[in-house]
Amino acid sequence: MESKPDKETLLNFVKQAIVLLCEKNISSMVILSSYKINSVLKDSYGINIRVDRIGRILNNLAKQNQLKRLNTNIPKYKLNVASLAHLKF
Repeated sequence: MESKPDKETLLNFVKQAIVLLCEKNISSMVILSSYKINSVLKDSYGINIRVDRIGRILNNLAKQNQLKRLNTNIPKYKLNVASLAHLKF
């Protein structure tokens, strides 16, 4: 039976996915969502984590860094690529 990754491991995976999204992005703004991070983790690393767990981590990250939330049903946050280096995880 596969064990659940701990919170620290999940945070590292989410961080890697956000960095990858920022590196591959053309514009200066990245829209972050739990589904997008989940698909990056699946495609790039072969890691399958439940979307709601990623969403909780992303929500805490957005609150901590005061990221602007978009008005959508699925929580999405704006991240300026230039501020990636100053992001607190």
